[in-house]
Amino acid sequence: MNATVLGLRLSERRHAWLATLALLVAYVATMARDLSLYDSPELALAAVMLGLGHPPGQPLHTLLGHAFSLLPVPALIAVGLASAVPGALCVIPASSIAERLAGDAIDPKLRRTLPWLLAALGLLPSLWEISTRVEVYALATVLGLWTIARLAPLDITSRDVFAAALVLGLCASVNPMIALLVGLAVAPAIVVLLVRRALPLRAVPLSVLGGVLGLLPYAYVPLVAQRTDVLIWGAPRDAASLRAFFTLADYDPNHQLTLAMWIDHFIAFFPHAAGRGLMALIAVGVFAHVALRARTALGSWTGPLLLALMIGQISFNVTWNLDVLDYDGYLASALWLLAAGAAAGCVVLYASARRGAAVLVTALVVLSAWIAPPPVVARTRHRDRVARALTERVLAEAPRGAIVISTLDLFSASLLYLQEVERQRPDVVVLIHGLASSSWHWEHIYRRHPDLMSFSLRGPGGRDARVARFLAANPERAVRVERLAVAEAVGVRACPGGLYLRAGAACDSPADPAQLAAASALLAQQLASIGDGSPAADAAVADVSAQLGYALWRLGEAKHGYLALLAGVPDALEPRAASDVRGLERAPTGAARLPSWRRHAALGDAARNLYLAGMLAGASGRVELAAELVAASAGLGLPEAVDLVSAAR
Repeated sequence: MNATVLGLRLSERRHAWLATLALLVAYVATMARDLSLYDSPELALAAVMLGLGHPPGQPLHTLLGHAFSLLPVPALIAVGLASAVPGALCVIPASSIAERLAGDAIDPKLRRTLPWLLAALGLLPSLWEISTRVEVYALATVLGLWTIARLAPLDITSRDVFAAALVLGLCASVNPMIALLVGLAVAPAIVVLLVRRALPLRAVPLSVLGGVLGLLPYAYVPLVAQRTDVLIWGAPRDAASLRAFFTLADYDPNHQLTLAMWIDHFIAFFPHAAGRGLMALIAVGVFAHVALRARTALGSWTGPLLLALMIGQISFNVTWNLDVLDYDGYLASALWLLAAGAAAGCVVLYASARRGAAVLVTALVVLSAWIAPPPVVARTRHRDRVARALTERVLAEAPRGAIVISTLDLFSASLLYLQEVERQRPDVVVLIHGLASSSWHWEHIYRRHPDLMSFSLRGPGGRDARVARFLAANPERAVRVERLAVAEAVGVRACPGGLYLRAGAACDSPADPAQLAAASALLAQQLASIGDGSPAADAAVADVSAQLGYALWRLGEAKHGYLALLAGVPDALEPRAASDVRGLERAPTGAARLPSWRRHAALGDAARNLYLAGMLAGASGRVELAAELVAASAGLGLPEAVDLVSAAR
């Protein structure tokens, strides 16, 4: 079998490319066309402007994203293609691995089904997710998977090892952790080959050389750091700051994680995986890798080991929520590798005359991928405008020259993108509360707003005191704050405004009821437009509405707080009586403290919104309404609500 595709042995080239194209069409049809969540806006900003994103810089993604941004399409769509294209290309290395596992004796007509099976499995939510928004994971995944595929044949040479190490280095130039885990997964097979002398010892220095060459994109970091006209995270312009940047000094290490916590996290992954439609793929893929191990140099352990390593990596977090989208990115290489095994296993089973069993197993794996939430037919990421709608409203509500203190990633990176790429409201000062302890963030703010009055960065009190000194140095500027807790921490008086709270002297005038109502209406409208078909966007709306509703309740606008809380709840989950707002203004000012929620959520949870709305209704004397809302929350499994309902019986 001498035919190759992208440097990988692959006999069914035509079908592999057609299946790749089909998956790409599916990804492009459903991918985000606008600002998205988490790091997406920041990565898009770095790519479009040729800046520098968060450590360790992901330079290869930035350069590829910039190349795509030169296409004659809107910038966010173009940079999104830098995820969709690598995501679809995973079919190529996965097909190469599947062919190795299936063996040469398989009928060519049957072998042609392998890339099509893999394209179908590429619609698994966890694989679709990383390929339909601006992120680094699809690019890192295809490079890691290519590395594995190049090492899969039984007759690999030193040249194959060099090429694999080179591409693994490129993978590390996108995401070092994914590259490390892939390297650890394939290392045992390479060691075995070296011990058996199936590989010459010169493969070792060649692999080191290949890996070093693959890391060359990191030269971009110190070079681009000299720019001062774009966002350069960390400003790594000297040896000390470069060292801090590459050692991730901006992030808190997980020093408090215990072995027991890690084990609990690891075990909890599997029930979650069952709900995500992953268990059929994992079970069939692992079995196939073990059963067909003799046909590949990777042996039986590479697929299961890579999965275990990646689950172990995401479990290594003190703040741990399985609905964090990034976890899909770390799992993707293992899922594609297991998908190759599953596809090969189905084909081998069919070829062995067990056709009924083969059809059943194939249907189980593919249907699990297609109906897992969000199911293929219900995906709405292509019409997700949540981040843009909310951040444009924040900028529109801000007075001229205002200081906007942002907290949630959803707002922070999107605000920067709107300002620095699209030049919206350049007069507004965007201060990211979480970065206020980083001097480079202040340097960036003062470069963009040289008219700001200076203040002392050094002083007692930490980050919040630093923000307080900054506000005191610029008292003539209006202030808008995302979270009430942040306003209290930095010592400013907060009051109802719009989507963000007003602060300081602006609180001498009453809130505009129309603006309060408009904020809730916007949140409800955005949630209705996406439903639950754009992962995490509905949770983001729930979080924003919960924080806003709770703040309005505490600040004396209980009825508007109630409406804001319910704006984060899908209509289908609200009890019928929820629309009756009579008497809610009687709820006393100063809500009870937020519970320390026992059910984890990366962002928000509609059940929490229902629970808080029930508490507000109860405080206003609407006992029956409160009971219905808490019962609805209990129906969604919120522990606090379940306890209340049980106690009332």
